[in-house]
Amino acid sequence: MARPKEFDQEAALDKALEVFWEKGYERTSIQDLVEHTGVHRGSLYDTFGDKHKLFLTCLDRFRMVAKERVYYILEEEGEPKEVLQRFFTKLIDVSLSDEHQRRGCFVTNTAMGIGNSDPVISLRVEAHTLDLETTFYHFLIRAQQKGALKSKFGIRELARFLVNTRHGLHVMAKTATDRKMLEDAAAVAMSILV
Repeated sequence: MARPKEFDQEAALDKALEVFWEKGYERTSIQDLVEHTGVHRGSLYDTFGDKHKLFLTCLDRFRMVAKERVYYILEEEGEPKEVLQRFFTKLIDVSLSDEHQRRGCFVTNTAMGIGNSDPVISLRVEAHTLDLETTFYHFLIRAQQKGALKSKFGIRELARFLVNTRHGLHVMAKTATDRKMLEDAAAVAMSILV
């Protein structure tokens, strides 16, 4: 009979995510993961598979956590411009927070790093992006139904523009010394709403 796992898998996954987020996939070693999670090498492999599989699991975990921490705002009731303002304010707050340490977005960093050279990781990044696009798309449909959308562009195009704005804000936050730079970029994006 197999021995039961003797560690908190979610906590270990969160710690592995932190290492990957800080160092990136290629610079993270199995030893880094063992040290940071406190889980023996064999147990990591038995539970999560190899480093690549663990990284994919971390991408999935990040996607779920991001929905819980930030993206839920886009599903809230209220005037669309106010909802989008709350979303961008929260995004900027998180991006500039001490806890976040100006690391950018884990998925955006992955896309700019290994995402284009590993087809499996690329698919995970694309799935995250499409999920975010769909969230913006539904938000914009509701905004249009309320008469709050003012743009010559279609809803799908605008959703993609907002995804791009979100990625750009995370990238800018890695080096920006002035919060107003991020707020100005968000303000332009919010100009699509009345």
